[in-house]
Amino acid sequence: MRKLVCTPGSRVHCKINTKIINKKDDDMNNNYQLFGPTEPLSILTQSRKDLRVLDLFAGAGGMGLGFLMGGNQEHAFQIINVAEINPIYVRTLEKNYNYFFTKYQKNGLKHYCPSKFNPIDLTESSGYDALKKSIKRAGGVDVLIGGPPCQGFSQANRHSWGPDNHYNKLVDIFVDCVIDFAPKVVLMENVQGILWTPKATQGKEKKINVVDYIDKKLKSVGYILFPTVLDAAWYGVPQHRNRVFLLGLHKSLGYTADDFGDWGPFPLPTHGPSGQYNYVTVRDAISDLPVVENGESRLTQDYHEPTKKQLSLNTFLQHMREKAAKKQIKDHIVSKQADYVIDRYQQIPQGGNWKDIQKLMTNYSDISRTHSNIYRRLKWDEPSITISHYRKSMIIHPEQHRGLSLREASRLQSLPDWFTFCGTEDDSKIGGIGHKQQQLANAVSFLLTVAIAKYILTL
Repeated sequence: MRKLVCTPGSRVHCKINTKIINKKDDDMNNNYQLFGPTEPLSILTQSRKDLRVLDLFAGAGGMGLGFLMGGNQEHAFQIINVAEINPIYVRTLEKNYNYFFTKYQKNGLKHYCPSKFNPIDLTESSGYDALKKSIKRAGGVDVLIGGPPCQGFSQANRHSWGPDNHYNKLVDIFVDCVIDFAPKVVLMENVQGILWTPKATQGKEKKINVVDYIDKKLKSVGYILFPTVLDAAWYGVPQHRNRVFLLGLHKSLGYTADDFGDWGPFPLPTHGPSGQYNYVTVRDAISDLPVVENGESRLTQDYHEPTKKQLSLNTFLQHMREKAAKKQIKDHIVSKQADYVIDRYQQIPQGGNWKDIQKLMTNYSDISRTHSNIYRRLKWDEPSITISHYRKSMIIHPEQHRGLSLREASRLQSLPDWFTFCGTEDDSKIGGIGHKQQQLANAVSFLLTVAIAKYILTL
């Protein structure tokens, strides 16, 4: 495994990535062999045109949908099953998978996905058996993806870091699935805390961090593991969001670690200092949306479609509006904040945070322990800060004195406008904005997933 050297608290934690990201574009183009295979080998698709994907701990389903979007006319991904325990989240992924299938099958693309979903508990034998049956029906699994719940590794829950946290043990289930189902490719996403959180071990065995534990387990069954830290902003997402990705390749594919450079089997950045394009900004992402007030509750609103010229100048907006309902926007809703909170917002400039209103923060018992992104007002002409639970963090619109809307936050995660969240188990009932916000906080940045999926097709 290529080792990562990480420093908690810095914006880019991976020396591997830092070394490459500072190179000039021309140097990168002339020395492509430093970063990946000299030529795409397409070993994965030599025997199958449609790669079978199993999605574990799927949440709202954004990662699996990203793989579907990563397919093309010649090669595609087929989602054979999706494992998620929360019934509300299951309704979300069912709703969006069905919308996707209906809208994109007309293009003649070979996209496959289930049409019906049920909650699957991977801690129970019945859940495990359901996956085995779906794999048997499909004739095997080529790619296993997922993001075990990150509460045990998150900086927002530092008091819970440690080997005995319940959520940390879900990593074992993910690893067990890899061992039992034997996919050719494994992709796991998680927060950076996974790099330094210790893994529970038995007896006198020395404690190791979670990533090294996964590497040891997968290496024993024939995988080469490539860990890296990727910033979503490098791939056209209007948000700086650093996440750990672990990509494992089975030795049966014929690859060795020497076939890849320091970047490993990941796509090169397309945006930012080492990409072809500038970062996508908050302005690019949300400035077209209607003006709304604090507490806006209309689930569907009128929307003035961008002109062809506007779309030609904003590729990101093209992605967001593709296949979305015309002349309307959904989920542009805002949590109602108290008047004193709005008064605070009005005194915070773009890029500012709670420090600009420190004298007003009288309801905080220890203001010195407050996170720097609390009460952060976004800047128009930069990517957003990391969108976690944006309401709890009190993230503020760049110009309007209110919190972000769900649609704005979804755009900043690069989720297209047709993607919507269910707020209740029976989505015919209106409400549940808190469930919607939590699903968004857990989501993998959509365009980053698409970029990785497209690159996997070349392996």
